[in-house]
Amino acid sequence: MKKDIHPRYEKCDVTCACGNTFQTRSTSGEIRVGVCSSCHPFFTGRRGSRVLAEAGRLEKFQKKYEGVDYGQRKTAEEE
Repeated sequence: MKKDIHPRYEKCDVTCACGNTFQTRSTSGEIRVGVCSSCHPFFTGRRGSRVLAEAGRLEKFQKKYEGVDYGQRKTAEEE
């Protein structure tokens, strides 16, 4: 391995939006993340407010584009 060409790989503090912090190793000194294992619904087993917000977005999208025809062929049931 050549000397003095590789970045320093040292301890790094990771801070989540929920307030949880932990240490890992990285080439950067600090990392900020939006979701971690302490607040992610998969790891906690509960659904957060983000899921509800996404459901609202889906309904808004469906309402906005409800009657739009994208050049798709009509099926026998729709005709």
